[in-house]
Amino acid sequence: MKVLITGKPGCGKTTLCEKVVDAIKAAGRPVGGMVSKEMREGRGRVGFKVIDVATGREGILAHTEGKGPRLGKYRVNLHDLEDVGVGAMERAIDEGIFLVIDEIGPMELCSRRFIEIVERAFEADLDILATIHYRSRHPLVERLKGERENELMVMDEGNRDRFLACIFERLGLRNSINNRKI
Repeated sequence: MKVLITGKPGCGKTTLCEKVVDAIKAAGRPVGGMVSKEMREGRGRVGFKVIDVATGREGILAHTEGKGPRLGKYRVNLHDLEDVGVGAMERAIDEGIFLVIDEIGPMELCSRRFIEIVERAFEADLDILATIHYRSRHPLVERLKGERENELMVMDEGNRDRFLACIFERLGLRNSINNRKI
């Protein structure tokens, strides 16, 4: 199973990834990879953190302050992206376990190492759940969307709970979690 989830910001892609990770862990199965979460101060978003889903280790993916490639008001922290995010993905691939990649988006695609590990992951015989930025036209994203073995799902508020149930069923996790709503 190689599933790509896309949809507008705020539709629940990261929450879906977190629920899948929690269900896999609750079933006693290994899972690896990364998720990205907003960082807020007061009412404003100041950046994003990257989290290793296997260990809980965190780093700064992007922030309004700092060094690194600029994307809008943010600076991408290539060191933490590669150390935490790419490192988590490498371990999952090496261990041959279920891989979550949230997200294959403009910030992450600033890193050549990130691009290389995503390519390696999709060439491997692994189950993968990945989110992709809904407006991305990056060559890697376009190629992944066009590959036959990758299923592309467009998520919105109306279908997100159905997607979660579908992924649980495919993974044989149908009875391992009570809360199936995002």
